[in-house]
Amino acid sequence: MKRKTIGMIVATVIVLGLGLAVYNQIIPDKYVPAADEIALHIQLDTEEDIGLLVYDYCADSHEYSGGISNADGSFLKHDSDNIVVWNREELNHPAEPFELSMRFRIITEYVSPNYENIYPDDITKYMEPVSWEARFGESYFITITGDQTGGYQAVWNERIDERKIDPG
Repeated sequence: MKRKTIGMIVATVIVLGLGLAVYNQIIPDKYVPAADEIALHIQLDTEEDIGLLVYDYCADSHEYSGGISNADGSFLKHDSDNIVVWNREELNHPAEPFELSMRFRIITEYVSPNYENIYPDDITKYMEPVSWEARFGESYFITITGDQTGGYQAVWNERIDERKIDPG
């Protein structure tokens, strides 16, 4: 009886271990952009949750607008990591490297997103623009800090791309 119980425990541990390995392969803990993509990681480090995060950006002299919200109408968590991915086609095929600049806006209350990205001034908090030289196949990192009363800042984070680290 003891052997059977031990065998079942070992089999369960093996199955759980294999399941975890498969899960990590299917859903990795970080996004790695394809060769024709740019990934922007936006880490919120704000004092309170926010309604929407809106951004206006310019890539190779083409202007765009976008944003992040929760589909269920809930607030974005004050400590959430958000990823925006653009591909070469979405950015009108710019030559590399190219200047990418962004100006973020925090909408302090949840309102339904709209395609014009126009929201009431009393709930809109603007940040100074952030710019950098971008290349496809790369990940970039920005942290947004602050609060409603003191304002918000978008801070560029210099991170090393792990794929370029020479192990030797």
